[in-house]
Amino acid sequence: MHLLVPKSIQRRLKRHMFFAGRREIGGILMGEMVGDQRFRIADISVDTVSGSLAHFVRDAEHHERELRAFFERTGADYKRFNYLGEWHSHPSFEVTPSGPDIRAMRNLVEGTRGVDFAVLFINRLKRVWQMEASATLFVRGYGGCHAEVEFE
Repeated sequence: MHLLVPKSIQRRLKRHMFFAGRREIGGILMGEMVGDQRFRIADISVDTVSGSLAHFVRDAEHHERELRAFFERTGADYKRFNYLGEWHSHPSFEVTPSGPDIRAMRNLVEGTRGVDFAVLFINRLKRVWQMEASATLFVRGYGGCHAEVEFE
């Protein structure tokens, strides 16, 4: 899988991470399918309240509202625009998924919510405005695997 991150999304992520400082923040990824196994992040939700220094759990109601609004803006064209997964920052740690991150994503794709795959996008600021990121793809019935990240 290839995940494209447009400049507009990069700017939003950087701004939110800068103001959050050492607290983890996050939300959901909403994307557009632009080719075979190629997805562009079209929008994100951001929860700047729920994080701590070493943990982030998103507020489901807030992000469900964001997802519904995204579907309204994109004309409910689910084959082209849809939920891609989750994102959160690791300001004090490497941008690799932790044990709890992996368990949460496996529970998401193996659960009853009808999510067959989801991407976990983890990022942090290096220096002042430089972003470091990783993406891991989780698929129902399989473990997680590396996804390519391209900053547009």
